[in-house]
Amino acid sequence: MNVTFWGVRGSYPVSSPHCTRYGGNTPCIEVTAQDTCIIIDAGTGICPLGHHLVERGVSDIHLLIIHTHWDHIQGFPHFAPLEKSGTRIHRYSLAHADRSLRQIMQQQQQTPFFPTPLDESRAELVFHDLDECERWQLGPFDLLCKRLNHPSYTGGFRIECNGKIFAYISDTDLYGPRLHGEGINEGTDTEREARRIDLQKSAGDLAHRADLMVCDTFFLPDEYKEDWGHSRTIDALQLGREAEVQSIAFFHHEPHRSDAQLDEIVAHYRAEGGHSSDLFAAAEGAKREL
Repeated sequence: MNVTFWGVRGSYPVSSPHCTRYGGNTPCIEVTAQDTCIIIDAGTGICPLGHHLVERGVSDIHLLIIHTHWDHIQGFPHFAPLEKSGTRIHRYSLAHADRSLRQIMQQQQQTPFFPTPLDESRAELVFHDLDECERWQLGPFDLLCKRLNHPSYTGGFRIECNGKIFAYISDTDLYGPRLHGEGINEGTDTEREARRIDLQKSAGDLAHRADLMVCDTFFLPDEYKEDWGHSRTIDALQLGREAEVQSIAFFHHEPHRSDAQLDEIVAHYRAEGGHSSDLFAAAEGAKREL
């Protein structure tokens, strides 16, 4: 299983000298094995990836979307395989209560937001609305989707292949006191607290003994805002310990976080010691073989 980072930034893309090494594109990761191509998220990083896939002649693509906030879908209208006849693009996301994934993506690509409707794409588009805890297979991959603690309907993914495990746990508040997301704040205080603990367990299930965990580290500890639905660096480290993760990629970098600051963050936690996981900050173009 090969993992390539194409976009690692959170909230919105940035183009500035402060981020030339780690990159300024919003989330997009490519996971491949044998002839199967999986993409996670369609932030602006999917734009250069799309051209690369066309050059490689990839015609069957599986795109996992953790949720449909703007920074995770904004690159999709510019995804080059959309204009290739004979290409099939499968899209997967946790099901919403009141609208389908197809409807959400059609709304993104309509006047006055975009000149070309989604339904005019030359590629064949297939949409999959996933149930909570749904498992399925794609070629050599076994996949699992579980809900995470973030506004809207947000799901994380666990991908297994040939005994190796990759976990994608972005856009979530792992250990914060609040519940985020539609349809989960009803009930008594006791019921809501039980639900919050269940979401923590879901993240742990996704990460359990992963060889590589990509994790939301949007906040440093002193920056944390409990109403945002994002995690801190120390949260990723805690989850890594609890889930016995081999390697942790800090991810969804705050837009103003510079290359030098990301270097310092990684150096600080490595020097701190006591971590069972290898630590690094995700960077565009970086590759990992599992």
